[in-house]
Amino acid sequence: MKRLNLFLILSVIVPACHCPMAHADDDANPHVWQPRIQSVSVFKNGLGFFLRQGDVSLREGWCHAKSIPPAAFGTLAVYSLNPKHLVDIVGAGPGEIVEFDGKDAPDTADARLTRLRSAENLNVQLTYDHKGQTRSASGKIISVADDFAVLESNDNSFAVPVKAIEKMQILELPMRVHLQTDGDKTPKKTELGMAYLRTGITWIPEYTVKILDDDTAEIMLRGTLVNEAEDLINCDINFVVGVPHFTHTDYMAPIAINQAIRTMGSALAPTTFNSQIVSNAIFSNNSAQSGGGVFTQPVNDSGNALSKSLGDLPSLGSTAGTDYTVYTKENMTLRKGEKAIVTLFVKKIRYSHIYRWDTADELKHFLVLRNDTDTAWTTGPYLAISADRPLSEDLLKYTPKGGNCEIPVTQAINIAHTETRSEIDRQLTAHTPRSDHSLDLVTLQGEIKLRNFEKTPVDIVVTTTVPGKPAPATDDGVILQDHTKLELTDRKSTITWQITLEPAETKTITYKYDQYVSSD
Repeated sequence: MKRLNLFLILSVIVPACHCPMAHADDDANPHVWQPRIQSVSVFKNGLGFFLRQGDVSLREGWCHAKSIPPAAFGTLAVYSLNPKHLVDIVGAGPGEIVEFDGKDAPDTADARLTRLRSAENLNVQLTYDHKGQTRSASGKIISVADDFAVLESNDNSFAVPVKAIEKMQILELPMRVHLQTDGDKTPKKTELGMAYLRTGITWIPEYTVKILDDDTAEIMLRGTLVNEAEDLINCDINFVVGVPHFTHTDYMAPIAINQAIRTMGSALAPTTFNSQIVSNAIFSNNSAQSGGGVFTQPVNDSGNALSKSLGDLPSLGSTAGTDYTVYTKENMTLRKGEKAIVTLFVKKIRYSHIYRWDTADELKHFLVLRNDTDTAWTTGPYLAISADRPLSEDLLKYTPKGGNCEIPVTQAINIAHTETRSEIDRQLTAHTPRSDHSLDLVTLQGEIKLRNFEKTPVDIVVTTTVPGKPAPATDDGVILQDHTKLELTDRKSTITWQITLEPAETKTITYKYDQYVSSD
């Protein structure tokens, strides 16, 4: 008999629903803010700066949000894109609670109906009085009539008398946002944005250098994007060269660990925020303190998940440059747990050859790549190819716009090179630091011979290290003395020459240096 009465109640209530979207999902509630990711700036150190935006309707200036991102400490911002609206409160907790006790909310049927209808299609818990006993019921509000609110839970539906409801708690929506305006009117609708820095996303650059002719090459930059953070749907991905200074990335923002945050007013609002936040943007105040300590908590394990996902991919540090370069891929979709290789640019560049010989090592052939493109080149591994043959694979170092970088090719075999040294003079007991110890001053002469067997002229940089003090070098050799090696028997210097050899040309370079040795 009780079951029959329930069905009769439902048959009357459902047609009387004031919401035409009954039985829809949570998206049907206009007071739930579900911002879409507009763009992500991805850094090579495993951090991403996310920007979200979305429209929402307000109830007395309030709206709800489903989730709070694991933002790094000091980086979370919630703001309105309407310059006349100001976000003044951002709260987090188990869910909004309203008590119809005449203090929190009026103890009237109209107040109950207003709050119930604003929560249609949301999961709630209703606390109500039944014959003097306090009971509770949980489920999604699918219909509200003047006398009953109908909840749906699993496959069951049941009605709760409106006048008996004492308290309502919104479930599964832990975040609340409140807006105010300069005037007395409360805004009915706004467009909100959210910005935050979090871990769990990174990119690894890699290059292909293809030789086209004697002085032209093609350079291609690809980025491997590794996403262990959150789903990215049709958003802009900014691949950033360089990493800003982030101090507190090991800790989460207090709002993300269920601390209710009240902003301190418009004095904290930045004038711009990544060129996309209006002047009324308010940073959630991440300096709430208790007992002298800041509410902080280590970030979640998305960083560990990212490390596992990267596997053996190379780990690259930040660039040496002071400016940032950004490569943008628009309207990209990459869900959490996925990776993607994205071509960022393909450019034609000029190149040349240079040979370097440290006389203590082998003579090596390098390609000099000239960055006459419109962007800097970030540090990353490269593969150089000519036709269908690989030339070399190594690490391309950061190269600013207008700069040059060298990449090794191979050991040079078509340039003959030798170095010999011989003693040409000795001054016995030239220095006596102690009565029982003296030093001879020996003068040595070195000879470097080079012959070019290539069919074209070659530029060669020759560097030799001598254990003493060189005399002025011939052939415009540049001398550099090691300032950490200044004791007479420990002196050390280098001499460097830059030489151009024509085909079949032979070049002989001589140099001298003084070295103190024990007279014993």
